[in-house]
Amino acid sequence: MGVFLFICGMIVLIVLLDLRRRVRKLEALTRQWGASPIASQPPTAVTTQVSPMSPTTGAPSPAVRPALSAEPSSDLLHKFAVWLKDDWLLKLGAFLILIGFGWLVTYAFLHDWIGPMGRITLGMVAGTLILMFGWWRIRTFLHQGSVFLVLGSTTILVTLFAAREVYDFFTPFTVLAVMFLSTAFVAMASVRFRTPALSLLSLALAGVAPLLTRMPKPDYPALFLYLLVVVLGALWIVVLTRRRELTTAALVLITFYSMPHFLASASLPDQDVLLIFAYAFAAVFFIANTLGVLKSQEQGIEVDLVTAAGSGMLLLAWIVHAAQDEWKSLIIAAWMIVYTVGAFAIFRITRRRQPMYVYACVAIVMLAAATAVELEGAALMITYTVECSIISLLAYLILRDLSIAERLSCLLIGPALFSYKNIFSRAWKTGVIHEDFFVLLVLAMALSFLGSFFWLKGRERGAGHISDYNLILLVAGSAYAYLLMWRSFHAVLADGDVASMIALVGYTIIGLSVYIYGRTHEVKIPRIYGAVLLGIVVGRLLIVEVWSMELTGRIITFFLVGALLVSTAFLGRKKASPTT
Repeated sequence: MGVFLFICGMIVLIVLLDLRRRVRKLEALTRQWGASPIASQPPTAVTTQVSPMSPTTGAPSPAVRPALSAEPSSDLLHKFAVWLKDDWLLKLGAFLILIGFGWLVTYAFLHDWIGPMGRITLGMVAGTLILMFGWWRIRTFLHQGSVFLVLGSTTILVTLFAAREVYDFFTPFTVLAVMFLSTAFVAMASVRFRTPALSLLSLALAGVAPLLTRMPKPDYPALFLYLLVVVLGALWIVVLTRRRELTTAALVLITFYSMPHFLASASLPDQDVLLIFAYAFAAVFFIANTLGVLKSQEQGIEVDLVTAAGSGMLLLAWIVHAAQDEWKSLIIAAWMIVYTVGAFAIFRITRRRQPMYVYACVAIVMLAAATAVELEGAALMITYTVECSIISLLAYLILRDLSIAERLSCLLIGPALFSYKNIFSRAWKTGVIHEDFFVLLVLAMALSFLGSFFWLKGRERGAGHISDYNLILLVAGSAYAYLLMWRSFHAVLADGDVASMIALVGYTIIGLSVYIYGRTHEVKIPRIYGAVLLGIVVGRLLIVEVWSMELTGRIITFFLVGALLVSTAFLGRKKASPTT
């Protein structure tokens, strides 16, 4: 309380000194313009004059207005030194008196001269006065007024927190309502005077307020209702000021209050009600972001995209955490449709690809989550593979953009990374036809099909060379086919040496065929592919099989592979023309 009184005294001192400085400037300007009638008027008449009149036009002189309403210079240290230098004895005396007054108030508190209710009342009055002074000051000095507004609202919040924590005054609802009114006043000032920083601070104060009410029992529905009101207020400020970063700050606030529910070991109460609030928050953010993207230019659109992605992920987390198991997939699928429609609608209206990418990515993640809720194991892997392939194909059919479709095929990286379990599964020891076989088969087919499809479409459009994405898809598809061959032969044949020999001979035949095709048609990529495959086969023979195979299998395998390689001397070469 002593600190609050000291601040109030400093404010009064600053106001008096500022008025005195203004009067002196008016008198100096009056003498400069030679307006002797004004100088001869009584002091009350002089103080009511806003600015001296120009002797030629009778209008207020433009040279006077900057002296009354200009912002302080950026050199704060020099400004403070000049201010301290003027009437320094008066300032020093006032400072000592304020310190003594603060000690007097502290002494009064210690000896119960002022009771608990008086202390709280004094703090509320001090905060209200600081708020009023900040509103008055911000009209002339923007930054100073903003500081006083935040200081006044903070004073009220701290006072009410002390009233609840120390003296157990009021009810949590009353405290929260008064706190909200003080922060709303700061928000109104930010709109009135177009101060983005002040609007962010008002949102931060409103977000901190629920933590200061000391509720005896958590009331999560009431808390989220309050947060919904705060978010709607923040969006109202965004509509008036076009400061869309405030929407992102509101999303961060909702995420902060949602984290305890996600991290709790057991379900907290009222999860069903909070899930409805999560839907409301998602709808509000979705509408706000969509309208922001439609109305905004390219500048500043990143803020809307970050908010769109964050709100979608927050909604998905709430559905997975709080929704009933039998309804999770349907709810996620419904929101996936909403984001998918929003993605393509924005693209059709604005022809911007960045918003479409973000909304589409959110929809894809929701599709993956809905699939994971319903399926598991090999069925999940196969479904993921098919979904990723369909997404890539649909993107090409709808957008007719080959580069986007090829990039979306990178979604298959996910199933490919998790397929190591299927490659090294113990099921291969029992037979061939099982779920791991079909996982690898579907992956090989999907990768090969997409690579071939995009390659053909590229040739139709006159592409002179195969793209990197096509090449990666084709190589990855063939690699899975080779893995499938290797595991199948070893699962069918009891003799592992024979299975390895058949597989390696098969790889050699494929590598030679592709290599000879590339050499005869003078195509670089097939020639390199075939050479690399043959190199892998020979390397496997010399490094692994030479030590693991029995002598008989080693002899046969080396003879077969060597004979196939030697045959290249008689295949695929053009007959040399006879010399004359």
